[in-house]
Amino acid sequence: MNADEAAGGAARWTGSLGGRILSAWRVLPPERRLAAGAAVGLFATLFLPWYQETVLVPGAASRTGLSAAVTGWGAFSFVEAAVLLVAGGVLTLLFQRAEGRAFHLPGGDGWVIVVAGGWACGLVLWRIFDKQSTSLPGGGVSIAGVDWGIFVALAVAGLLTLSGSRIRAAHQPEPPLPGEEGSPRRRRQRSEIPGPQEHSPTGPRPAPEAPLRPSELGMRPPGWLSARPRHMDETPERGEEHTTPLDRGE
Repeated sequence: MNADEAAGGAARWTGSLGGRILSAWRVLPPERRLAAGAAVGLFATLFLPWYQETVLVPGAASRTGLSAAVTGWGAFSFVEAAVLLVAGGVLTLLFQRAEGRAFHLPGGDGWVIVVAGGWACGLVLWRIFDKQSTSLPGGGVSIAGVDWGIFVALAVAGLLTLSGSRIRAAHQPEPPLPGEEGSPRRRRQRSEIPGPQEHSPTGPRPAPEAPLRPSELGMRPPGWLSARPRHMDETPERGEEHTTPLDRGE
C-alpha cells in the first residue's frame, strides 16, 4: 500500500510539474521563449560530438591512427559544467518569472542572460583552442581535436546572448516585491514601458488641435486699440445719406 501511495504521489507531482511548465511557456513573451529555447539547445549540445580524439600507435613502418568522437558528457570538465550551469540557471530564471515570482537581479533579467550567454561563448571558444596531446606508454601519442558539435554549442550560446539583449530592449519590469508597488523605482520602471504608438510608429497619429482664437479665450485681439472704428468703414446706401438743411432767412 505504501509503494502504491508513493507511486501515485510521484505521478501527481510529475503531472503537476508538467502542467506548470506548459503554463509557464504560454505566459512567456516571444523574446523569453527564444531565451528558453536557446538554454534547452545549449543543454542538448552536450550530447553532440565536441571532440575528436586520435591515438597514434607506432607500427613497424609507419604510425597508424585510431580516432574516436567524444561528446561533451564524455569529456566532462569545468567548461562543460559551466555550460550546464548556464542552461539550468536561465531556465530556472524564466520559469520563476513566468510564475510571477518577485526578486531583483542586478541589471535586470536581460542583462543577466546576456552575461550568462557571453560567459558560455567565452568558455566554448577557449575550449576550441585548447588542444592537447598526451604521450602514451609504449611510444603512442593521443591528440585531442574539436568536432562539429562544439561549433553548434558556440552558435547556440551566441543565440542565448542575443535573446538576452532582446529582453533588455523589451523593457519589461520585474514583478514588484511586497510593499514596493508605489515606490519611485516601480513608477520609473512603468514609465520606461513603451506605449502603443512606440510599438507601431507607422500607425495613425491623432490630428493636432487647432489653436483657440483670442475671442474664444475672452481676450481682445492684438491691435484693437489702434484699429479704425468699424462704423467709419461702412458706406451709407443711396437715398439714406444724412444731409443737414441750411438755415435760410425768412
